[in-house]
Amino acid sequence: MTATSPGLVELVDICHSMQQRNIELFARLGAIVTNGEAGSSGRLFAEACHRHAWHADLWAARRPVIPVEPTPVTPTPVAAGDEDDHDGDVVGAYRAEIDVIRELLRELTGRVNRDLDPSTVRVIELVSADLTSIDDRLACQP
Repeated sequence: MTATSPGLVELVDICHSMQQRNIELFARLGAIVTNGEAGSSGRLFAEACHRHAWHADLWAARRPVIPVEPTPVTPTPVAAGDEDDHDGDVVGAYRAEIDVIRELLRELTGRVNRDLDPSTVRVIELVSADLTSIDDRLACQP
């Protein structure tokens, strides 16, 4: 069975959902950096905050400008150990979230028609490459 390319109304929801995910990551990572919980990864987490803000802007700009309100997004659950466990694996939890987003982007890549929607393809490629870079750098952290 072949997956169908998202229509305009579905693309509104996809862009809104991805924008919200990145805003949430920006806020969560910012809180971790501000509270000093990031340890040796603090500088990279601070940089990642800026990257997630940029990703949110990319998705907002890609959202079709048609008079359709996005479907409300269910907040992303915080991974175990993220919230109150200061000794938890903050880097591991963040890398797991990166994996979730990258999997969503891979699934979306298989559905988006490169010829009909090159703008969405470009956003997916930019965000995917950025997340891969961040993840690779996190893997090298002590």
